[in-house]
Amino acid sequence: MYELLEKTLAATKEEAVNELDIKKTLRTAAATGLIGGAAAGLGLWKGTAEKPASSVEKPVEKPVITAPKEISKVSIDMSKIAWIESRNDPDTPDSPKGARGLYQIMRPTWEQMVKKMGEDWTWEEAHDADKNTAVANYYMNVEIPRLLKHFGIEDTVENRLAAYNWGAGNLNTLGIDKAPQETVDYIKDYKGM
Repeated sequence: MYELLEKTLAATKEEAVNELDIKKTLRTAAATGLIGGAAAGLGLWKGTAEKPASSVEKPVEKPVITAPKEISKVSIDMSKIAWIESRNDPDTPDSPKGARGLYQIMRPTWEQMVKKMGEDWTWEEAHDADKNTAVANYYMNVEIPRLLKHFGIEDTVENRLAAYNWGAGNLNTLGIDKAPQETVDYIKDYKGM
């Protein structure tokens, strides 16, 4: 992640960076919790993508990233998810269902999120703890809330966890009351930590 940010920052010092590169970097930075540093480092100001300031350390008066109109009050502790999924072991073998890595992400989910994040990571890279964490964060904190909103489902801790474990489509079609025991236990384990 830091390499991607450094690459984009280096490019901004020498030449103008196209808008897609900036968006890709900011999406990835948001997914990994580095958004403040990324926006400041890119020298971005609200509504424009000007040439960066001469020094990355200079404070930015008006960052590009502004608070969304609707700020979610849902906060998911991703360290709990890693513990439930793999006992924080990035070398956990693939599950019998095919989930992989620290956050036990399924291949179709991995491929969809990687594409949405603008990355070109392969399925084999799902074993990389940093990349697995970035994808899990993006899925849990960007994609699942988007899907819940699309389906008209309230964004709650329980609904996010159910969508992560069972799938947003299942949650939408059947409702949380019909969640399988595995998902009920998943939510219970998370809340009990």
